[in-house]
Amino acid sequence: MLKGPGIPPNREATDRVQPRPIDVPAARIYRILAVATALAAYLLVLLGGLVRISGAGLACPDWPLCHGRAIPPLEGRVLIEYAHRLVAAAVSALVVATALAAFRVRRASPAARGVALLVLALVAVQIVLGGMTVRLRLTPALVATHLGVAMLFLAGLLVQAVVALRASAAPPAAPAFRRLALLAAAATYVMILIGGYVGSSAAALACPDLPMCRGSVLLPPDWPAHLHMLHRGWALVVGLLVVATAAGASRTGLRAVTGTAHLAAALVLAQIALGALNVASRLAPLVQGAHLGVAAALFAALVVLNALATPLGAPADIRRRAGARRDALPTIAGGSVDDPADALPWGGAHAAALRSVLATARDYLALMKPRIIVLLLITTFTTMIVAAPHHLALGTLLLTLLGGTLAAGSANAFNMYVDRDIDAVMRRTCLRPVPSGRLRPAQALAFGAATGLLSIVVMAWGVNLTAAALSTAGILFYVGVYTLWLKRTTPQNIVIGGAAGAIPPLVGWAAATGQIGLPAVVLFAIVFLWTPPHFWALALGKADDYRAAGVPMLPVVRGDGETRWQIFVYSLVLSAATLLLYVPLHALGAVYLLAAALLDAAFIALAWAVLNRRRRAEMALFGYSIVYLALLFAAMVVDRLVA
Repeated sequence: MLKGPGIPPNREATDRVQPRPIDVPAARIYRILAVATALAAYLLVLLGGLVRISGAGLACPDWPLCHGRAIPPLEGRVLIEYAHRLVAAAVSALVVATALAAFRVRRASPAARGVALLVLALVAVQIVLGGMTVRLRLTPALVATHLGVAMLFLAGLLVQAVVALRASAAPPAAPAFRRLALLAAAATYVMILIGGYVGSSAAALACPDLPMCRGSVLLPPDWPAHLHMLHRGWALVVGLLVVATAAGASRTGLRAVTGTAHLAAALVLAQIALGALNVASRLAPLVQGAHLGVAAALFAALVVLNALATPLGAPADIRRRAGARRDALPTIAGGSVDDPADALPWGGAHAAALRSVLATARDYLALMKPRIIVLLLITTFTTMIVAAPHHLALGTLLLTLLGGTLAAGSANAFNMYVDRDIDAVMRRTCLRPVPSGRLRPAQALAFGAATGLLSIVVMAWGVNLTAAALSTAGILFYVGVYTLWLKRTTPQNIVIGGAAGAIPPLVGWAAATGQIGLPAVVLFAIVFLWTPPHFWALALGKADDYRAAGVPMLPVVRGDGETRWQIFVYSLVLSAATLLLYVPLHALGAVYLLAAALLDAAFIALAWAVLNRRRRAEMALFGYSIVYLALLFAAMVVDRLVA
């Protein structure tokens, strides 16, 4: 399971829009909707906590209906769960409305479109998880995952609200402070995930006393006690990070940043006190609710803090400046006041050594291209749910995703090793770790081999041999057939090589069932046919790069007009392929058919706009194609859960 050539290496040069004067009524509507959606999402998180605390999670044992009815008897726990679902539906509608408003102001606020698309993807994932939580009977891991995605969804909406409210560029905080604030937010997110798992398992009162566990300094031998104490210890780590962030905020000279950081410090102290009160009160419902509410508020404050401390500008410009700052960092001996390691108390040689380790780790992570892997994992995860919605073991799911990540990372690392010469020529790839000189070619080659071997071990030992064979074949096809042969010899490189990016559904189906069914072949075909219009939409604007590097992409060899025509033809064939799962296979039902029809109609409309050379239609199709694939596979899961 790996990156297909249809998924571009990065998107550093895709957003070139410069801010323009904004339509005042449109901006006002966008601000109102963005703030209202963020507040409604926070209310939804609180309602979700109430559902768990009251034991109403299965008051509606089916989904999306409740006791087989659109409007069930509104009494007792059913009322609580039904209210949660209604608010979730209202929030989803607000998200769509905000996204439409964001597209109206995208020229003046380039970040608005990207954030809106991210939020739309998150709400789709959250809807699927909500259905799975009911269908699979509230397993602790699934409840924690549902909470984790809810927090990410809330974070996206908060960033969107900050983007909407910041009408002009504000001076950013120092990089050291921004990274410390980001670390505090990430640690808080992990704390919430651990807390969600503790609350939904038998670990909530595994240690009924304070500060020890069952009166002993040593941990009891059972797993619930270990999990409970992990949550306590991690909460203290979060407290220290948030207090350190608040102390550093005063030196930024930014009033909004300082106020938000101080609010976060007050919230983390309140959260620790509520955690202790949770134990002392034996999980009194009111205390549990306050504990969750303050945790969500703390995370929200840290997300807003990070958004306020980050420079406002076009995403591509921010990334370009970040790359320049990274390459301009002095050597270990020199040090840098802008590095996050310098914010640590010991400083000096220790901070310099930590800086070197973090930079190297970041470069190895870049070899794997993690942003690209996410889309591959979405197709794998959703395929596994479609293949075995009620018989999928959590361990199998997690090991498949881990093995897929390693396989994709291996293929991408090999790709960077082979393509280091042309990467150095192309503007959007010249800052990659190998062509920029931050990693030696031999290091990329060794990393690719190590992650590839590890992926085979994980798949063969933890999943099954069929999935392992498919995953390994994907690596070999991508590296041997696409990268070493097709990419530099034929304009059909993307078409044939697209088979590599289409392997994840096959791997997912084999992992869930032990074999490859006919629906899995159709899923393979869908991703295969999706790849050319997705990638060529981007390649239309990058023809000069490919021409300079000597890569025979279709726009370079056949020209702009032929590329646009083929994008439209492939879009029609792709749309037809998506319907095969309904007729004649009957693998999916009416819910999927409706979603696929709507998504396909929008895809074809954008492809028609590209064919007719509408302004910025290429980038609109490129961006939509990513959302399209994620939503299409999410619709499959919803259909299977409803059926």
